Amino acid sequence: MITHISGKLTHINVGELSVEVDVAGVRYEVLVPAFLWPEIQNRADCITEEEDPDIALHVLYHATANQPVPMLVGFLRRPERDFFRKFTTVEGLGPTKAVKAMTVSVSTIAGAIEQEDQALLTRLPGIGPRVAGKIIATLRGKVVVEAALKDGALEKPVDLDGFKRDRVALDAAEAIVALGYGRSEARRWVDDALTEDPEIDTVEDLTLAVLRARGS
Repeated sequence: MITHISGKLTHINVGELSVEVDVAGVRYEVLVPAFLWPEIQNRADCITEEEDPDIALHVLYHATANQPVPMLVGFLRRPERDFFRKFTTVEGLGPTKAVKAMTVSVSTIAGAIEQEDQALLTRLPGIGPRVAGKIIATLRGKVVVEAALKDGALEKPVDLDGFKRDRVALDAAEAIVALGYGRSEARRWVDDALTEDPEIDTVEDLTLAVLRARGS
């Protein structure tokens, strides 16, 4: 059973809520709940051609007869993983759905469960009134410790769309740098292209827009 991995953060995919971690030459794909992406993004900003940042994740290994392909779900702190294990015992709330639903901190979700705040739970992506009721019925009284966690009590949902836009801009700038241009000018050109057309939403389209504007 894999419970912890430590290595280099080599790639992130905000759309899939996944990261790749290189451990002694072996890369692991790990799903990371939405609420952790501000911290993941901060680490990813340190990725360069010369050096990848270190990362350590407490992981939950998941594989079932219905889903035989193994899945790793990662957390920066052990209590977050412990809560996730409880969270996914709720009927109809599998790991993939739970990863996408957790856009606020563990303490906020656990607090809502203990206070029977169904309205807050139904604001989580993919959680309707029926599932919210099951969450409270299954876990109330079992997540008191998690409700008291000092984890920043993130109550406002993480803006994943904003992170996706930022990631596209950063990756496009790095693609331009790889062509031999300077990093500062690449970032300036990317900003100019997005100002010209804010609807660009892929690395390929943004890179091409910059190259066209430069006459390349």
